Amino acid sequence: MTTAVPTSDPTFDLVLLAYRNDLARERTIAFLARLPDEFGGPVAIRRDTGLPFTLVTGLDHQRGLRLAGHLRERGAHVRLAGADEATPAPPVNAPSHAFAAGKALAVGLAVLAALAGLRLVQVRPPALPPGGDQSRASGLGQPDEPLVRHHLNDTAVELNAAGNFAEAAEHLRIAIRAAPDEDVLRNNLATVLRNWAVSEINAGRPARAVELLRETLEYSNAAGILALMGIAQERLGEWHEAEDMLQRAIQMGTSDPMTFVALGRVYRQQGDRQGAVEMFQRARESGAAGSDFDSMLSRLERELDAEWDFVELSTPHFRLAFAQGENHAAAQIVSEVLEDAYFAVGRKLDLFPDTPTEVVLYASEDFHAVTQTPDWTGGVYDGRIKLPVRGITGGSQLLERTIRHEYGHVLVTQLGNGRVPVWMNEGIAIWAEEESDGEREDWARDTIAGQRLFTLSELEPPFTGLPADRVQVAYAQSYLAVRFILEEFGERRLLDLLRASGGGAPLASAFESVLSTHLGTFESTLVHKLTT
Repeated sequence: MTTAVPTSDPTFDLVLLAYRNDLARERTIAFLARLPDEFGGPVAIRRDTGLPFTLVTGLDHQRGLRLAGHLRERGAHVRLAGADEATPAPPVNAPSHAFAAGKALAVGLAVLAALAGLRLVQVRPPALPPGGDQSRASGLGQPDEPLVRHHLNDTAVELNAAGNFAEAAEHLRIAIRAAPDEDVLRNNLATVLRNWAVSEINAGRPARAVELLRETLEYSNAAGILALMGIAQERLGEWHEAEDMLQRAIQMGTSDPMTFVALGRVYRQQGDRQGAVEMFQRARESGAAGSDFDSMLSRLERELDAEWDFVELSTPHFRLAFAQGENHAAAQIVSEVLEDAYFAVGRKLDLFPDTPTEVVLYASEDFHAVTQTPDWTGGVYDGRIKLPVRGITGGSQLLERTIRHEYGHVLVTQLGNGRVPVWMNEGIAIWAEEESDGEREDWARDTIAGQRLFTLSELEPPFTGLPADRVQVAYAQSYLAVRFILEEFGERRLLDLLRASGGGAPLASAFESVLSTHLGTFESTLVHKLTT
């Protein structure tokens, strides 16, 4: 809808000509939907609105300039025209050539959808409806007797309300085996399993959630169940399966912000930036807010702005995205080193993924701006390997180590489902750098010599929060802790420890179950070994 602003002075019309890219289109549409009254109030414009389009008529010159400035800041190409020469608005369903051109630029770029910090909202599970007879009798017969089934159901109601989902589900399974067609039992079991799955997702155990939701789908294929399945699969990196579930949930009417967020992550992982931007915008429109969401969206915007015209190079196990021109030679060199790392690091961690790993090469000046990392950072893995392009040449030992290090993070994340403490993750990544076993040990011992050692709990969060002069100590100590595990328990136990952590076991429990030692004992022995 074109907005007219009444004025007696010479007037101008503001014409929207095009968008810089799809992200600019979303920013512009959102801004126009909340256009202040001084510019005539909100303007309704759709993603498929044909361009050029007259947004506002009858603007005085100063207001026209201010509004044009706001829109240009958001990436819109606009023109302030005299009222007698303004471009008429085409029909709202006319094709947008700017949109088509922007879509043609889309490249298969991706980032792991498990962006840190954003979780499902923790909610109290809903109460289950009681099943007929309110008797609390127990031991009155077999489950095929109605009174016993009702008792099992009502007990499940109480267990569900208390968060004891495993026992609640078992009570209902027993009842259903006796009466498989009783709807209240089936619906209640679906509710319990759904609540249980939510708790598993919140606890960082998406694989367990998927198992529960597969059972849930035997009793209900409601949109909410499909959405939860898609969210869990997205967190496991099962991109195609997650996309199918999330799209089906949205088609059935789901409007939960987390569903849109998860599908946006999937689209971004698969290189559909236009789809990712639209999903995040729908998440915001559906009520997504808070610092985690804003931070994630801000990072997405930085990445999209930096990568909009990137091209892609594919190898058997990697997809590289980079700016055209001078970065092509660097991409060729990096691709060869990556393929070597796939086999070298894969042999160490006994993992050879079928799905290609995404890699992005940034100009050096863009790398830190996009990743928001300290100057000492030489590479990042946050779902994609991100590297700065600065003097990359063939045969560089530093490049080989950096790539093996970051690819080590890829495999550790997969083995540990993103739940491995940072010290173990970084220690394994440095181990992954080595061509010969133990070659980094002298460097590590020299680095910690005379330094105060960290506790392992201090090394659980990211090292980016540490003082710059303590970062190398943290890396060296982490590597030496992993070497201690390798020397005392062997590679197989280290991998078992990763998998136990990935399954949701607390680190202390994983140490006891896999290494048969207390975490505290391990740490004190390690400190003694490193200081004597």
